[in-house]
Formats: sequence, structure tokens, C-alpha cells
Amino acid sequence: MSRYRDNYGQFNANNAAVFGVSVDSTWANKAFREQMSLDFPLLSDSRKDYTRKLGILDETSGFARRVTFVIDEQGIVRHIDQGSEAMDPTGAVGACSLLKKK
Repeated sequence: MSRYRDNYGQFNANNAAVFGVSVDSTWANKAFREQMSLDFPLLSDSRKDYTRKLGILDETSGFARRVTFVIDEQGIVRHIDQGSEAMDPTGAVGACSLLKKK
């Protein structure tokens, strides 16, 4: 999350909205957001409905896998980073930049 925080300006420059989703509680996410000084919302999916629907919930551990989605204005997924790639915002920033140019 810190790398997304540190690169938030690049997303902003591309007219992109950034938010995180976690299976932690609303209160845990609020504390984490404050601790990390995040400039974007961190949403709670504590019932795990959305992470399950997206296919990113590890049912064994109960945690969501790290995935970054870039979704265009029509709601179409245009870019996905998974695992360690999802920790680096470079791919998402690049995808947002390409979408802005369209």
C-alpha cells in the first residue's frame, strides 16, 4: 500500500480513482489507513462476498490474494496485476495512462 500511496499523484494525474479492498474489518482498515497515511479509501469486505466473486479469495487462509485491477469508465477490466506485480503500481499507472489517452 505504501507504494500506491507514494505514487498516488501519478494516478491522480491520469484521472484515476484509487481504492483498496481488504477482508479485514472496517475498524482495522481505518486504523491501517491512518497508520499508513493513505490518501485513498480502504474498503472492507469482511463478509468476503466481493473477493469471492472476483475469484481472489483464498478459501483456505480466508485472505484475499494481492491483485490490482484497472477498470475503465465503462466498468471493463483493462489491466490486472497479481502477486508481487500487484505490490508495484508501475503497471497500473501505465494502464491508467493509456486509458487517459483514449
